[in-house]
Amino acid sequence: MTELSKVNTKKDSANYKIRLVVQTLVFAAFICLLIFADPIAEKDGTVDVFLRMSPLSAIGAMVAAKEFIVRYWPAFIVLAASVFFGRFFCGWICPLGTTLDITDSLLKRRRKRISYKIYDGKRLKYYILAFLLLSLFIGHQMVGWLDPISISTNAYTIVIHPYFVSLINSFFGFLHKFYFISFVSDPVHGFLKEALFALHAPFFRGHFIFLIVISVIILLGLFYKRYWCRNLCPLGALFALLSGWSIFKRVVGESICDSCDRCNVDCKMGAIDDTGMKTQAGECILCMKCQAICHTSAVSFTRIQPTEQDEPINLTKRGFVTACLSSAVVAPLLSLNFQKKKSQGNLGIIRPPGSIPEDKFRAKCIRCGECMRVCKTNGLHPTILEADLSGMWTPQLIPRIGYCAHDCVLCTRVCPSGAITRLDKEKKQRLAIGKARINRNRCIPWVGYARLPDLDKNWEDVSCGVCEEVCPVPTKAIHFNTYVHGNGKEIRRVYVREEACIGCGFCEKVCPVNGRSAIVVEGIQPQVMTSEISMIEKDIFPVSIEQWKRKERSKVYAGKDKLFEYMNGGAEVYLSYSFNHVSTVTYIKEDTDNSVKVDIWEFGNSDDAYGVFAKDRAGKEINIGNKASLYENYLWVWKNKYFIRIEPYSGSITPDDVTFIGTSIVGNIPSGKVSLPAILKYLPEGGYVEESARYFHKKIILDNLYIAGRFIDKNVFNLSEQTDAVVAEYRSIKNRLPFKMLLVKYSDKQVAVESLNNFVELRESWGEKGLKTGSVHTFEDLKGTFSSITCVNSIVIATFSVETREESESHISEVVSKVKVID
Repeated sequence: MTELSKVNTKKDSANYKIRLVVQTLVFAAFICLLIFADPIAEKDGTVDVFLRMSPLSAIGAMVAAKEFIVRYWPAFIVLAASVFFGRFFCGWICPLGTTLDITDSLLKRRRKRISYKIYDGKRLKYYILAFLLLSLFIGHQMVGWLDPISISTNAYTIVIHPYFVSLINSFFGFLHKFYFISFVSDPVHGFLKEALFALHAPFFRGHFIFLIVISVIILLGLFYKRYWCRNLCPLGALFALLSGWSIFKRVVGESICDSCDRCNVDCKMGAIDDTGMKTQAGECILCMKCQAICHTSAVSFTRIQPTEQDEPINLTKRGFVTACLSSAVVAPLLSLNFQKKKSQGNLGIIRPPGSIPEDKFRAKCIRCGECMRVCKTNGLHPTILEADLSGMWTPQLIPRIGYCAHDCVLCTRVCPSGAITRLDKEKKQRLAIGKARINRNRCIPWVGYARLPDLDKNWEDVSCGVCEEVCPVPTKAIHFNTYVHGNGKEIRRVYVREEACIGCGFCEKVCPVNGRSAIVVEGIQPQVMTSEISMIEKDIFPVSIEQWKRKERSKVYAGKDKLFEYMNGGAEVYLSYSFNHVSTVTYIKEDTDNSVKVDIWEFGNSDDAYGVFAKDRAGKEINIGNKASLYENYLWVWKNKYFIRIEPYSGSITPDDVTFIGTSIVGNIPSGKVSLPAILKYLPEGGYVEESARYFHKKIILDNLYIAGRFIDKNVFNLSEQTDAVVAEYRSIKNRLPFKMLLVKYSDKQVAVESLNNFVELRESWGEKGLKTGSVHTFEDLKGTFSSITCVNSIVIATFSVETREESESHISEVVSKVKVID
């Protein structure tokens, strides 16, 4: 070796060492991002940067989902760099490639020498790439199964990390038996668990399947180094297709090379031919090993490679046709799902919070396992066949293993493809990912209730309620339907408030029933926001109001069925408005038997809350909320979209008591700009009896208001949720008795005209003589009083039981004038 060649060898060796340092640092960064995924994810979005660097995953997610995903910008940088530097990613960055370098060195002694002439498998990866890309256009995402970044993330997340943690725990558990050693080992173990690994060894369902997969990939190294990278990796094939433009290609100085064949033997990718002169550019990963070991310094990497030194890959049309036909045949088979057919179309899988609708979720999900890694409760696991073959290895929540923590949003921060959207904690806590269902044949209280005849003979405590205790929903999605036995004993039968349940699975996790839980959460797609119960979230019911103490947490009755459960009768009246829920609580005065009951009703809008208030109120008006009335020791309040009713429950309650409690509670309700329902502005002011207006939508309210001499059986005014109506009472100097006025506003003028005609026909059917003045119809009843009706724009205006025809029509005309001015 000449002195010049010695100098060049040192220089060439330095390039190889630089590559080793970079590869080591990148791999260390990959491991650190996995180990410290939790704290990193809480602060920024760098934890998934490796997954977002894969152009194959980027193409797969975007083509399958038919949308551009901005978060994959690192992949575009890598793709652009590959145009200039070829397959540098495989040799410098890829964590799976680095893993195989490590394992290949361990298998060195057992590796068999196999002639490359037996079978050149390098072309396989191109056919696999074609298979995957065509499947995307058919509509199935299979890229994630074979993307090396996803494979390496899964390998370390689902297999290596859990096994390593278990090994560490077992080792330190053994040391713990020895007192003098445990004095030192226990603190070290605690540090490792908290800072580096996990408080417990995570377990992942299906881990053995992936153990087999990663083991096969590693053991293929027994044949030759980087078997996966050479023959099977579709991402490597993608980079290889771009390597033709690379500015760094292997060039051999023919006059210097002595054909020692060391480069050919040591090339981990088999990119160099037997002579050492030719190189398959698409197979070279720029590891610089051949340059470092060349004792003549004949190898260099330059932009221009002699044509005779380029050895192309021999791809065949037959191979591509086979790949395409395989994709066309296999892809539809992936949609077979007997579980879905068995459950009548409902998969029941609980997807992570923030998951997009199911079909698009499968298209975007790259099966990387990153969300499973960061799950604090170890609740996220890969599906196997639950979501059919096309959904295999996508994440699902298994509550019996781990629930979805109420204050955790980590899985929404680490998804590289956007299959799981980013959520803030407040939104996540109101997002329903599933709904709990109670199996009464397994639930302890319900089974006990079914055994009442036996309990009569020998009473035993069958109460449980663990699920209610752990429910994180502020209003509790699990409540009790209490049965009180004749002996005074209680059986608290649990039920689920479906509208409040977010499907976190905490109840299923803690259920004490052995085997399958008595309460099971079923996933829902798409995920929906639960109904807002803002007044409870803002703690409108304080624990104490001076000497008044809250007896227990409020009970919430939401929806039609629960309202009927709360009220024995009269629920239909409240349901005729936009009823959301009613919350009820009892306050007891210290050292007395005095107690008051507080009901807070939430409606869809402030108009309906006013309507209920106006319907129920009595007594004198007082200054609380938007409006309030006090009658003896009963208080009614309207504020915003809430109606509050406070009434005595036991003992001696004074008006001051209910006023004091009402003022305190109403003050906690969020204020907002509200006004009286718009239809009230059409009412005439002259003769109006204060606080007599009754605002409503449906006929059930009108039935409870005496407006005519006879009961109006049919819905002649076509009252419905879409109509706004008001009945008000009037007095005048001329009239000895009060009369009523009805206004109904319709969304369609044609319906208004139809209602007018219905009323005219009704009065005529009663045998009343009708008189018409312009557009106003007036009828005289048997008592000699008059009722008039007309229609202007989409509003029907009617008066009832007015003593004179002139005054009846005068009030109609006054409203008509107001309507024309206002509208």
